[in-house]
Amino acid sequence: MRRRAPFAYAAAVLWIAACVHDVNPATGRREVVLMSTQDEQKIDEEQVDEVARRLGIVNDPALASYVDAIGQALAAHSPRRDVDYHFQIIEMDEPNAFAMPGGHIFVSRGLLVVSNSEAELANVIGHEIGHVAARHAAQQDAHIKTLGLSSLLSDLMSGNQSESHANEPLSGNFVLRYARNQEREADRIGLELTTATGVDPSGLGSFLQTLDQLSRLQQGFSMPQTYFSSHPAASERMIETAARAQEHKWRSDRSPLREWAPGRPVATSREAYLAHLDGLAIGRPAAEGVFDGSRFLHAEMGFSQQFPSGWQLLNLSDQVVGISPKRDAVALLQLDSRGDDPAAAAHAYARREGFGLGSEISLQLGGLPAYRARAFLPTSFGRLPAEITWIAYQGMIFRLIAGVQPGTLRSYEGVLRKFSHGFRPMTPEERARITELRLRIAEARPGESLAELSTRAHNEWDPAYTAVVNGLAPAAPVAPGSRIKIAVREPYVPAPPGDTAK
Repeated sequence: MRRRAPFAYAAAVLWIAACVHDVNPATGRREVVLMSTQDEQKIDEEQVDEVARRLGIVNDPALASYVDAIGQALAAHSPRRDVDYHFQIIEMDEPNAFAMPGGHIFVSRGLLVVSNSEAELANVIGHEIGHVAARHAAQQDAHIKTLGLSSLLSDLMSGNQSESHANEPLSGNFVLRYARNQEREADRIGLELTTATGVDPSGLGSFLQTLDQLSRLQQGFSMPQTYFSSHPAASERMIETAARAQEHKWRSDRSPLREWAPGRPVATSREAYLAHLDGLAIGRPAAEGVFDGSRFLHAEMGFSQQFPSGWQLLNLSDQVVGISPKRDAVALLQLDSRGDDPAAAAHAYARREGFGLGSEISLQLGGLPAYRARAFLPTSFGRLPAEITWIAYQGMIFRLIAGVQPGTLRSYEGVLRKFSHGFRPMTPEERARITELRLRIAEARPGESLAELSTRAHNEWDPAYTAVVNGLAPAAPVAPGSRIKIAVREPYVPAPPGDTAK
């Protein structure tokens, strides 16, 4: 077998030579790229649908239009012109932003909550455009594949094919170092875009500083696993960003220094910017359901579902999840389909997912038609024993899945059976208890401290957190007339039919 090594080596060399050497539109450098633009578009389209399904898109056309206007103004200066840029706000509490390789860029609702100016938001968006413009997804793909090939070639040259490491993952340190280089390049491109657009390029530095202060306040140290987990921002990077922004403000092109010229912003002032954020939900909006203790209430659909007490509860875009303390059992509430026949929905679901049903029974739960069966659900961890109940209510079929690790069904049988009986119409008293936390803007009065403003305006954030998310020092006095972001708990008021405003 080892006598074939020279031929295999030559074939691999020819394969590498055949790789595409594209000119990076953002840098002008020729780079090995193994992912075509068609591949990028395909990945982009697939992932966009997944993001919308799993995370959800914020339903606020006015705010979405505003964010898109900022993004399009920046994208008009992007060095990469073979993609269409799209900008959307996702239902994520953590401050984050990310880009798909084909031009779709997502900004989280949580990022908007902690931002303090259009310049901060624009610089974050410009940074994400930088990732797309520099084809960082394609670069990362090429690095992974070529490093694997170099290991393969080394093995082939020594005739050690049986111990090839071509499929091993890259070391964590190498990936992190490469990612940081990409982040710095995206910083540079983003600052060029903001400067060309007339946006203050120092906005990225101030935004990173706010995130760092939030981390120190909440964690006691820098860099929480939210934005910084995918955007490394050590203190030296923040210093580099600030220095580079200053260079963009005062540029020299063999002529006397000339000041960076502000362009026409979409929002004409900080007050105008905050007005766009006024009313933004802090946390998933009540229209998508809320927890009242361990009971899930959905006012829009008019139902209530009891989850096991003491379990971790998550309200996701496509399902509501309960996880046992030992993490060996799960309770899922899902919307199955439209219809009024639970049995038909059950068999359609089993056919679609490729498993059989057993112990099937039709029944009534709280006067509602239902169908229950046992099954082994295929998962990445093997077959999961589960009891599934389908319930028909107001023209919709809801699916309740109670799954356990093999061998634990008996210990959870009573808890999960109670879960399957916990679906019922919402009561007027439950509906009246539904509230939601929303971002509001309060104007500081003369001589008023941040704590006094918070008390007067019913702010649920403590003064220290309020100071940080408003870009203020914790003990700094509040200037009279200044606009302060606060969190106010308000009764839930359903939007009129056809009204999509927040």
